[in-house]
Amino acid sequence: MIFYPFERGRNLLLLLLLFIWVNTLLSSFLPKDHALDLKFAYTVEEAYHSLNQLDPDQREIYRFGVWALDMPYLIIYFFFFSGLLRFLHGNRKFYWVPLLISLTDFIENLLLLRILKLFPDTQSGLVRLCSFFTTSKWIFVGGLVICLLMGVWSFLSQRKKTSSSSQEIRI
Repeated sequence: MIFYPFERGRNLLLLLLLFIWVNTLLSSFLPKDHALDLKFAYTVEEAYHSLNQLDPDQREIYRFGVWALDMPYLIIYFFFFSGLLRFLHGNRKFYWVPLLISLTDFIENLLLLRILKLFPDTQSGLVRLCSFFTTSKWIFVGGLVICLLMGVWSFLSQRKKTSSSSQEIRI
């Protein structure tokens, strides 16, 4: 299966380091207070208020950040979290959660790039659609957190059972 190499320890560590590195870079290119992809369920008015707070150079840096960093980032976190979920859960197929996050983020990025390109023209329908995909992404991230917590709990429970059964055998 495609995820098998990504559940191995050193590959997960490499993906984790890439995840952290790109996340750090993204924070320097995305305007934290005004980045639409960091908001939840924003309105058309809130979106254009945020974009109006940015000067043309800042909007261009934002576009560059989406193209050069956020697009590759969605691939990195797809493989990292798919591998991590497979490691934690074994053969259960939870990879669809990072896949949904990646797909909604990809569509959100395309819509956001279009909004930024057409700015200052108001594109209400485009903004509502982008907000839908941004909100969906964050809901799926919440699902990912739940899957990760369940996986950690399951992993620790398995280790505890294994260590207690090995101690029983020794006695």
